[in-house]
Amino acid sequence: MKKYILLILSLFVFGFAYSQFSFKATENYKTYNGVAGDTLNASYLLEKSIYLGLKDFKYDYYIEADLDSAGDATDITCRLRGSMNGVNWTNIGDAITWYLTTSDTTIIYSSLTKTNTATATIAAYVQIHSGTSGIAAYEITASDSIIYTDTLNVAAQTITYTDTINVAAQTITTSESYQDGLSWRYLELYFLGAGAGSDMSIPTTGKPIRIRIIKYE
Repeated sequence: MKKYILLILSLFVFGFAYSQFSFKATENYKTYNGVAGDTLNASYLLEKSIYLGLKDFKYDYYIEADLDSAGDATDITCRLRGSMNGVNWTNIGDAITWYLTTSDTTIIYSSLTKTNTATATIAAYVQIHSGTSGIAAYEITASDSIIYTDTLNVAAQTITYTDTINVAAQTITTSESYQDGLSWRYLELYFLGAGAGSDMSIPTTGKPIRIRIIKYE
């Protein structure tokens, strides 16, 4: 009897050791509030793993993640990944890009809507372009066709210019492929920043991560 108890306990501990939040055996919907450490680490990486338990069926998924930006407009690569042991991970579908991360966003992974999407609202901004343009030598001729004809030789020159473009507020949406009929015991939300200054966090209130698992038919 003690051996069975120890075996059950070891399976329980193994399941929770690698996950940061878990489904009970009968649950199909789960939410998560971020904690203080839910931001990109020194390697510009944030991973949140979910233990789904020993489900005896394939499943569809619908996942929403509301994310806060604290960065410098450096893009972040977002992925959904799966694992059987919580250690070795496989990408599910393609990566999606969270553009211009000075704006908050909502990431959606879904095998029900047949797409994974990321949206970001960008405030209006001013874009300034400056540069130089070379102009070849040319002639200007003026004439009244009777009394005079004047020809002006204009030498080659370089013109320096500055253009100002006002860009209106906009919403950017990216979509990538999905994968359905999953059997992974673990899922993971994976975020990778592009470099120094790129930063994000998971809000600590409001249930920013919402996951629904549905039996695959």
